[in-house]
Amino acid sequence: MKWTEVSIYTTTNGLEILNGALLQLGINDAVIEDASVFEDFLNDKTMNWDYYDEELEKMKDCESCIKIYLADNNQGKGLLEDVYKIVNDLKMENNEIDLGRLEIVLKNLNDEDWANNWKKYFKPFTVSDKIIIKPSWEEYTESTEGKIILEIDPGMSFGTGQHHTTKLVIEQIEKHLTKDMEVLDMGCGSGILSIAAILLGAKSCVGIDIDENATHIAKENAELNNIFEDRFTVYCGNVTDDEVLQNKVGYGKYDMIAVNIIADIIIGMSHTFPKFLKKNGLVIASGIIEKYKQDVLDNFIGLGFEILETNQKEDWVSITAKLK
Repeated sequence: MKWTEVSIYTTTNGLEILNGALLQLGINDAVIEDASVFEDFLNDKTMNWDYYDEELEKMKDCESCIKIYLADNNQGKGLLEDVYKIVNDLKMENNEIDLGRLEIVLKNLNDEDWANNWKKYFKPFTVSDKIIIKPSWEEYTESTEGKIILEIDPGMSFGTGQHHTTKLVIEQIEKHLTKDMEVLDMGCGSGILSIAAILLGAKSCVGIDIDENATHIAKENAELNNIFEDRFTVYCGNVTDDEVLQNKVGYGKYDMIAVNIIADIIIGMSHTFPKFLKKNGLVIASGIIEKYKQDVLDNFIGLGFEILETNQKEDWVSITAKLK
């Protein structure tokens, strides 16, 4: 698989604006390079530095940049066109905020390049009371008593489970899932939520994602955990308005929906949740920035859901709701 690394050069203030615009395109994973981040890291009083690498020294003077990775296929090329449009629109706006030069630089990568660039930084970690996430290429030597090992090879930017939003969902799945539930994972990415649910006792899971590469990666990750098509089915498409896909997914058959995207998209697809759920079925939704929390809550209540709980890690919120 070939990929395109897309680097957008801006300012510290421009990073948040660009990241918000990319989220609206459904691009949830980005790498941030910013001198102020380096300074904060280096000046962290909880750490004692004897020395640091020369490459880190260069970060003190780096130009602010946001990097994303797009597949070299028709879908990736379409997203790249959208990125160029966003940047051009920002250049045209009479914005009082200094956004820097807003230049886009492209670099071609393949899977081997990607692996060499980031896999060394992805180590096993505990994501919830019961689940430890382990990269497929790493050994885990500590005690696993009372724990479940979830192996994953997330591929290119499809989620490792380290983000607060993923942790929030897995914690809620662990809390509310009972044996033999059927789960729908909307926006499945690397398949991490579906795999976690099955390892925790779900009878089966169905995953949906609009990115065709994500669906392949999700299947491969399931197989790493000895989960196959008899328990995990993945569909590619936009389930929000594709009735043919909705029919394949199936109506009124799921005990739980897990969705970890962003607030706008959750609200946009939420009208389908009551169609797919059984009576008293649960939705666990995350990827919600705190300032949009009430919008999502109001939307769920309007659709006939009872809010069971909300949880938060830093600025990220998860909502667990039951269909009345």
